[in-house]
Amino acid sequence: MKGNIYSLSILLAISLPSVNFAQSQNQEYIIEELFTRSEGLEINTYALYPDDNFKSDLSIVLYPNPVDDILNVTIKALQGDKVSYSLMDMSGKLIAMKEEKNSNFTINMLNLLSGVYVLVIQDENSKKSYKIIKK
Repeated sequence: MKGNIYSLSILLAISLPSVNFAQSQNQEYIIEELFTRSEGLEINTYALYPDDNFKSDLSIVLYPNPVDDILNVTIKALQGDKVSYSLMDMSGKLIAMKEEKNSNFTINMLNLLSGVYVLVIQDENSKKSYKIIKK
């Protein structure tokens, strides 16, 4: 047994090819997919385990959220000289991915449909995920 399984009421979960993680406000979790077969039925069961190696020193300000066209990103305490971001829709489809050399940048969301998106920002040592609402 890897440890305690947590039940969370507010949790952001992302599943990308070869990456499964979930993140609450202050903790990141590893998702383990367990398969159970019984009498021809396949039941998918998932377990969440805290990722004890997760440390995030990124301090990020995103505004405005909800956003109409341009999302402003300000990063304080950037570690290293590069930061990258990935913007995905709620199905996990990658909408945009870019590497920035600046701690202040913008993301153009003008041509995106209204809805909820996930923005993952990472520097050399940390990674954080945010829910972005496009009006």
